[in-house]
Amino acid sequence: MPTDDLRRQQAEDLRALIAARDEQAVVDYLDRQPNRLSSAVEDQVAHGVLYSLITADHAFIGANARGLLRIDQGDPTDPVSPLREPLQVTLPDSLFDDAKVRERTIFQTDSVFGLGMTFNGFLVINTVGGKIATLDRRSLRLIDVYRTPETEEVFSNSFATSREAKGGAVYVASNRKMYRLVVDARGRIHSDAGAGAWSARYDAGERLPVGKIADGTGATPTLMGFGRGEDELVVLTDGRRKMRLVAFWRNAIPKQRRSQPGVDPRIADQLEVDMGPELATVQSEQSVVTYGSYAFVLNAVPDKSAPPIKARGSYARGLLTGLTRPLPRGVAMLRWNADQDRWQALWQRSDVGTVATVPMISGGSRMVIVNGGFVARPGELYHLGFDLDRGELVMSIASGADPLFNGAFTGIKCDRGGALMYTTVLGLLRFDVGRMQTVDSPDPLLRASTDTR
Repeated sequence: MPTDDLRRQQAEDLRALIAARDEQAVVDYLDRQPNRLSSAVEDQVAHGVLYSLITADHAFIGANARGLLRIDQGDPTDPVSPLREPLQVTLPDSLFDDAKVRERTIFQTDSVFGLGMTFNGFLVINTVGGKIATLDRRSLRLIDVYRTPETEEVFSNSFATSREAKGGAVYVASNRKMYRLVVDARGRIHSDAGAGAWSARYDAGERLPVGKIADGTGATPTLMGFGRGEDELVVLTDGRRKMRLVAFWRNAIPKQRRSQPGVDPRIADQLEVDMGPELATVQSEQSVVTYGSYAFVLNAVPDKSAPPIKARGSYARGLLTGLTRPLPRGVAMLRWNADQDRWQALWQRSDVGTVATVPMISGGSRMVIVNGGFVARPGELYHLGFDLDRGELVMSIASGADPLFNGAFTGIKCDRGGALMYTTVLGLLRFDVGRMQTVDSPDPLLRASTDTR
């Protein structure tokens, strides 16, 4: 069956099974599909294919568990020209540590995890087992390797890069420390202060039974502060059971800054994300979403009162969460106060739950957009837009229980025309919000607001 026809048939079949609230039938159906729907997420993680990139000269670079490939355009000036033969390399076994990964994470084997590019032009990867490596972006030749100094350190997230340190800054967090490493003009990795590198310990917390790969942060580092007069920060959430939002000084620590006892001086501030007494656990595998001084976080740990879904695949859980099972609930907005060098909590909503989708902030529309629903309206999913400052619902796109619109394990994006885009288990979707109609708001806290379908 052609791929498009297969996806349409799968959408129709899953729609009927979910409407019948037959969880086991959904799991069994995914197991029978020829395109690995029952194991796609796990296969991606186990084989190191979470991240890829396009270079300035129009080459695609991707990873598998222990290798890399590069595919060039036949004519870089012609986007429809034939692709060239892939360049593939196998990484040395010395980069990987299966025993360490089995002990410290939910995975059984070590693999490439993050993939990116420094601003001075070197390919960078990190492994789950705690190594960072640089490679030549054209030949994929291995140049240098940095090994985390503590035996229990692992990486369960990717990394950020910036123009700092002559374009060689790499921000990566293990389950113990936040690092800024520096890649020099030859591709060598430096961890010493003389090169502009640093590391800072944060609270690793505990290893949770569900919802996290390891202890420590579940967030890829996010950079904040690029405008004139703005504090230059890198932020993440720590590993406490009720996580804290932690900000580190990216560059020079202010001289007038007074450190807190027992806290690394590079930590500018850390504030517990409190979503109410009914949520004793607040943790996430999502990166902090930022815009200017705003920082948005969500809770990704499901309510412990709900029994676990007996399914081996994440897509099954993603399709059922929010429909036959309650959503992980709780979202919160914080803001950095540059005058006082501290976080301020703006608002939180424990009545809102989310699927495993990375949110998006629309600066022009002054809202943060999530894929989720309301605790008071089980079985209904939406794309919800909340006002940055007040947390009021200002947009909703109703998708109901239709699996075609379930954005589990993706990130929300928009094009220049304002249309929302994201991927699902069944394909790529684009919402033209300009063509939607206004209807009553689904928010139980509001009598009326802008709501679209």
